[in-house]
Amino acid sequence: MPKRFQLCLLIKRNTANFKSFKLYELHIMNKQHVSVKVNIILKTKIVHKKLFLILFMVSFLSGIVFTNVFGRAYILGVGLMGEYFLLNFQHTQINFSRLFIYVFKERIKLFLLIGILGITNIGIPVISLLFMWLGFSSGVLLSVAILKFGLKGILVCMGGIFPQFLIYIPVILFYSDKIIDKRFLNKKTLRKQNIIEYILFLVIGIIIISIGVILESYINPFILKSLINLIDLNG
Repeated sequence: MPKRFQLCLLIKRNTANFKSFKLYELHIMNKQHVSVKVNIILKTKIVHKKLFLILFMVSFLSGIVFTNVFGRAYILGVGLMGEYFLLNFQHTQINFSRLFIYVFKERIKLFLLIGILGITNIGIPVISLLFMWLGFSSGVLLSVAILKFGLKGILVCMGGIFPQFLIYIPVILFYSDKIIDKRFLNKKTLRKQNIIEYILFLVIGIIIISIGVILESYINPFILKSLINLIDLNG
């Protein structure tokens, strides 16, 4: 075999080996880049989960303090969690279809607000405000119930949110988590995101929320009525 031909063959082999090495190097770099990106997203999610929990707890305590310090006299003088309403609620005939429509509109509006605004630049602040509102309102309602009915008020609060919150709370946590995922992907990925896929993502959420609405509209009134009959609110 001529030396010139052998030299050309050697050069071709070295060139092929060099290209293979560069491809392998690029592959390793891409894997490292993806790994770093995943780690950043995971750390960011953990930080935001802790932030949401802190916001909820601080707002919950704020609601309790507000009720006991600033709103005690006012709340005890108005009909919020009033004995008259609760005692007469057990004898009230409920229009379940109208209740379902009203609750459905209220719950879906909130869910779509989170779902649509969630992937924008104000997504994280929106979720933060949601957790603050949930915490503050929960603190206020629990405080009012205890002020008016003592420890029995805790049972009234639990009866008022069961069983629908077994659906609502996991949905809020799950979608908040997914929104954080989408928010911290790079902008290029967001531009390529399949719109139909995200719409399907929201539709599934609406279906699950609807199950919670059914429980809230058709099951919860019976539970609350049974609980009021079981405990003596005036005792």
